[in-house]
Amino acid sequence: MSIRTTPFVQDAATGKRVTPWWLAYIIVFLVLIIGVQAGVLAVFATTWPVEHGSPAAQLQESISFAAAGLVLVLWVVLFERRRVRTLGFRSPGRGVLTMVGGFVAGVVLLSIPALFLLAIGAYESVDGPESGASGWGAVPLLVLLALAFVVQGGTEELLTRGFLLQTSGLKLPGWLAVLLPALLFTLIHGVLIHPLPFTMIFLYALFASFLVLRQGALWIAIGIHAGWNFAMGNLYGIPVSGLPPLSTSAVYLQPVEGTPDWLTGGEFGTEASLPAVIVLLVVTAIAFVVFRRWDARRSEAAALTAPVVDAV
Repeated sequence: MSIRTTPFVQDAATGKRVTPWWLAYIIVFLVLIIGVQAGVLAVFATTWPVEHGSPAAQLQESISFAAAGLVLVLWVVLFERRRVRTLGFRSPGRGVLTMVGGFVAGVVLLSIPALFLLAIGAYESVDGPESGASGWGAVPLLVLLALAFVVQGGTEELLTRGFLLQTSGLKLPGWLAVLLPALLFTLIHGVLIHPLPFTMIFLYALFASFLVLRQGALWIAIGIHAGWNFAMGNLYGIPVSGLPPLSTSAVYLQPVEGTPDWLTGGEFGTEASLPAVIVLLVVTAIAFVVFRRWDARRSEAAALTAPVVDAV
């Protein structure tokens, strides 16, 4: 599989310089994630302490991700000398609509395993924390929190499916260029020793990669990423990637006592459940097939339009 000639990857070569693929991983992991993003949260912890899982905590997290994203944008503009839109933001007008559609799709994708577990009696509805908000009264706040997830999810997509996938795709074999960013994305979620959440998050990373390569932009991946996390944390009150439940949610679902963790995800949340893995396995396979068919047609069209050189 070659992704070097896809429009999305070729956008990385439109500037004056191209960041070496190995340096891109150092920048993303050490500078942006461990340095900028974690550093901003550390500053907040001392200057603006808030309750974990509160709306203020979600705001802090989105600001920390936005800071990391801004530093990356500055690197691309000032060092590589290429336009911001080449990072995966072409056609912003249509792109925002695509992102909204992706957000709805992300909510639906998470709802399939969550509501299935509720329907079979593996999940039950419980009361939320006393200090939090739920039900219809929480709707205005939930809208704002959805935007926070767009920032958070959008930055993760920008760093991994954007910058890393592009720089890797220019120099590495296609399979490796897709695999490495997906693996880094999975590892930063701290699920290395947990088979089901590792599999689910890794599958999501592959799914998003094929979507981005086919679409030529990040918009739909940002929407799906944000919608998935928002549905899990702020619609169903389920732990997001092993973090404690958020204090603001439409409803709160939790595993019924005695149900196996492999079925419900346990304290990690729906992402560690077998139903979620099955859902991601299906959509990843579909995304891969769609991308491969599109890429094959694109390659055939390029071969037909290539100039013919007469032999001497």
